[in-house]
Amino acid sequence: MEPDAAIYPHSSVHGGQSFRWPQSVPHINPPASKQVLERLADYLTPPHSLILPARRQLRSGAYDRLAEHCLAESHKPQPEKLWAYDACTEIIRRHSKSFYFSARLLPAAKRYGIMALYAFCRLSDDLVDEAAEGESRIVARAKAAIALNHWSKVNSTPVSGCDDPVIVAWADTRAHFGIPHELTAELLTGIEMDLTINRYETWDGLWLYCYRVASTVGLMSIYITGANTMDAVPYAVQLGVALQLTNILRDIGEDARSGRIYLPAEDMARFGYTEEMLMAGEVNGSFTNLMNFEIERAHALYNAAWAGIEMLPTDSRVAVGAAATIYRGILEKIVEAKYNVFGHRAHVSMSEKVRALPSIWWKSQKAGKRARIEELYTKRIN
Repeated sequence: MEPDAAIYPHSSVHGGQSFRWPQSVPHINPPASKQVLERLADYLTPPHSLILPARRQLRSGAYDRLAEHCLAESHKPQPEKLWAYDACTEIIRRHSKSFYFSARLLPAAKRYGIMALYAFCRLSDDLVDEAAEGESRIVARAKAAIALNHWSKVNSTPVSGCDDPVIVAWADTRAHFGIPHELTAELLTGIEMDLTINRYETWDGLWLYCYRVASTVGLMSIYITGANTMDAVPYAVQLGVALQLTNILRDIGEDARSGRIYLPAEDMARFGYTEEMLMAGEVNGSFTNLMNFEIERAHALYNAAWAGIEMLPTDSRVAVGAAATIYRGILEKIVEAKYNVFGHRAHVSMSEKVRALPSIWWKSQKAGKRARIEELYTKRIN
């Protein structure tokens, strides 16, 4: 079953805000992506980093950094809520080592917010992924749908005195950083797709799924990390799709055992790899060619997304760059394992992550310098 072709039938661009892809390449930006950008233009508001009064008045890099620091300090959690944020941090430390490693590179106030976001995403996803254990698939899906609906409601209007740390921290984070509720709703819609869709015919349909479950997280992250321009939005979308496609390629075997095939049927047919071969865990020439095709698509998305890191505040670039670089490294691990994603889970070791940091830092610094030069040039010609 494929998502509807008319994703947002009443979408329109208004208020003078619009987004576009820097490169219109069907291989990575299918038709669904255009509708998504139009919809985002309808409701996305600038993050606090763009509406801070000092940002409009101050011009030098030093004052900009001061403004960013003051904004970050104002978003530190209240002492009575730190217990909830600490619990979120522990959830991510246990379940997502790569994101935990990257998030630790953020300043404290932003790090707390990112941990709350990741914990909310993790628990939301778990409601669907863990529901089928020991039960029939139909019953499991029905229970998961009910649980997801309840989770959505309690997070949209948390009651006073709530003792769930993720609900408390996520509500506090949304309020502090002004995260649009539409992004949360879109994320949960994407997670719910796993209850009704277990095959994808086209890249267009899979792209929409990747956007909903991952790009929305990147867009919410922008409100926490800050952004120097709303032009960062399309790049955040591309990075999210790249990360989720990496997840899909790494977890092909695990997903197949759960009855899900995310690889587009049109791509499998193109390379002569059948569903029966996938379910049997066959790694043959057809599968290798198929995987190379999907890996190159993911690399193209990472390449296109990197320019968006230049549009982030200086104290956020290394963390986001680390997340992108480390996750991208999983693609190389898949190749090194000779594409055996059925009996081996590709991952980047802690020592490899640490060794990569100097080059990530240097690349992010060069990005910052380039962005600053472009900003000064724009001011001069205007």
